[in-house]
Amino acid sequence: MAAAVLAAFDVTARTTEAVTPALDELGLTMNTAYALWMVDPDAESLAMKELAARMHCTPPNATFLYGQLEQRGLVERLPHPSDRRQRVVSLSERGRAVRASMIDVVLLHGPLNGLTQRELAVVGRLLEKAARSRP
Repeated sequence: MAAAVLAAFDVTARTTEAVTPALDELGLTMNTAYALWMVDPDAESLAMKELAARMHCTPPNATFLYGQLEQRGLVERLPHPSDRRQRVVSLSERGRAVRASMIDVVLLHGPLNGLTQRELAVVGRLLEKAARSRP
């Protein structure tokens, strides 16, 4: 079990190291890249509270990150359609393009790029299962 945890940390660290220069060119940090990744262009806009939960951070931290993305013209924060006290986040057209470029960079330069599609599917299912589990 310790070997699996160490490998997960190693993949995370190597991904960060490999993609940081390319993210810099896109004007993103690892945290803003993660926040941008959480906004699915094909799904309904999510409230800030939901995005914070998905990112495992506090709502004020999510507000800060999405504020940075909004200043760069990558996302829009709009009133929630049924609860005006909340804000929802959606990608701008530029945000869609930058998000797609960022995902390409991570897939191309990250340590998982040496895996086959079948291996990636297995790793993905296992990591998703681990992410859903609660100790």
